Amino acid sequence: MNQTANAVLAKVRCMYGKRLTLADYQALLNCNNNQEIANYLKTRTSYGDIFAPTEGTAITAESIEFSLNKEYANRLQTICSFEKMTDNPFYNYYVLKSDIQVIISAARNLVSTAAFASTYIPNDFFKASSELNIQKIYASKTAQELIDALKHTAYYPVAKRFIGADGVFRFSQVEIILGAFYAQRAKEMGKQLPKNARKELNQMIDLEIDALNINAIYRYKKMDVPADIIHAGLITAHGTLNASKLTELVECDTTAEFINIISRTKLGKNFTNEDLVFPERVYEKNSYAINKHFLRFSANANIAVLTYFNLLTLEIKNIIHITEGKRYQMPHEEIQKYLIGVEI
Repeated sequence: MNQTANAVLAKVRCMYGKRLTLADYQALLNCNNNQEIANYLKTRTSYGDIFAPTEGTAITAESIEFSLNKEYANRLQTICSFEKMTDNPFYNYYVLKSDIQVIISAARNLVSTAAFASTYIPNDFFKASSELNIQKIYASKTAQELIDALKHTAYYPVAKRFIGADGVFRFSQVEIILGAFYAQRAKEMGKQLPKNARKELNQMIDLEIDALNINAIYRYKKMDVPADIIHAGLITAHGTLNASKLTELVECDTTAEFINIISRTKLGKNFTNEDLVFPERVYEKNSYAINKHFLRFSANANIAVLTYFNLLTLEIKNIIHITEGKRYQMPHEEIQKYLIGVEI
């Protein structure tokens, strides 16, 4: 392992060492409102620099989420700035992830009725590396304008599928369409990695695709979407769930069957009935386990960086679950059910 890789591994593991502790989660659960949550994060955790002065301004769950996502981007910039200076070709993986977040965020805002636009804004570092015209993308008022804003980029051919043959924009398909594109491009980028690291990367990508497929199937079945339409919207070229298993999930009749099928897959080893409230928990539980394992044991700096940011994503989701739980006055024990990697 060269000196640069050692430095990256050391930095990432140091950052992971500053993650929220069990005591932090207990304190956050004991907070009475968003102001107290923001104050605790600002004064007692590694998220201390993300909150602007708030005197006279009410702290909302949405503003906390926005600040957390900004901190994610800041940390990613810190690591990737260092990696790019070493001419690491795998750096483009993070640009790909950032670009896709921009497009999904813009698509979500087209259908959102919320007053607060949950918009992902990449740092200048990523803007400079991206082929996207981010200002034009976020200025889009219709799906067609969004698609047109992606002309002359690698995303344009897939973005044209956001609008179906019937002329209707289907936001529910955006993540699936971009997910398939992401998996293909990311695995191509992974070919630059050593064999073991490439294998680890592919495992994580396939896990993400499984999650997208399971969520899509469950959501569409709840909406009584016909089986043939569900099948047409799934990612079949990637993931650990083969065509036969996906067909079982699409065609099963009851919730109990759905749970049973997933429980017999590698992905479903941690699946419980409670997880069906949010099927993405199947992915999140497994993601936490596999990323924590690779962060500890992988000798590849790229994998260490990737797993750290996957774990950071889960930590941010945990905080958001707490703010949302407080919003709806949920008891502690109910909020705890949605926290990943936290045993209180």
